[in-house]
Amino acid sequence: MARKRHRRRRRAGTSEQPRREELARRRTLRLRRERFGRGVAELFELPKDVILNIPRMTILGNLQMVIENHRGLIEYSPELIRVGAGDGQIVVRGEELAVGSVFSEDLSIMGRFRQITFEYGGECADDQAGTGAEGGGR
Repeated sequence: MARKRHRRRRRAGTSEQPRREELARRRTLRLRRERFGRGVAELFELPKDVILNIPRMTILGNLQMVIENHRGLIEYSPELIRVGAGDGQIVVRGEELAVGSVFSEDLSIMGRFRQITFEYGGECADDQAGTGAEGGGR
């Protein structure tokens, strides 16, 4: 005799509420962790980029950039390079862009930079706050 399988019915609208609560809980935990990390960094006078695992960018003129604490190369073309960093992405736009070296701790980018932005959670941070670093010239 075959067994009947019982399927749970989903109620309309109920699955969205737990998801929102989980996202809010994760956001709260992340903010607490960041606040704690800042306090530890200030107390022991440690570099915040190491404690908070945020990227450190060193830009040499308009021709070279080194990104430390990156999360990997996401997209690469001669006009656009996208690098994972913390909770967002660093987007470099320019001409003749090339990746010089990729190591687990740092990444080197060369070329002529036009725009460097940080995208947080899919939205471009400089569009909201006007804090993009723009480079021109050759």
